[in-house]
Amino acid sequence: MSSIIENLNNKYSGYLEDEGKWLNEGFQNIFIDGVPSKENLKTSVYLMLPQEIREYVDQLLPND
Repeated sequence: MSSIIENLNNKYSGYLEDEGKWLNEGFQNIFIDGVPSKENLKTSVYLMLPQEIREYVDQLLPND
């Protein structure tokens, strides 16, 4: 499951270096306890991401 976070960190490394500095340690910060799933998504943080990244997160998270 952590490969989802690695995938996001790698794909959007430019975003993390520039306007995404507020995420500190990367995309694990959009999930409760850094565990990627729809249930653990921090909605308030997720909604602060650009639409392109939100759509990609939606594609990566399985619909349980």
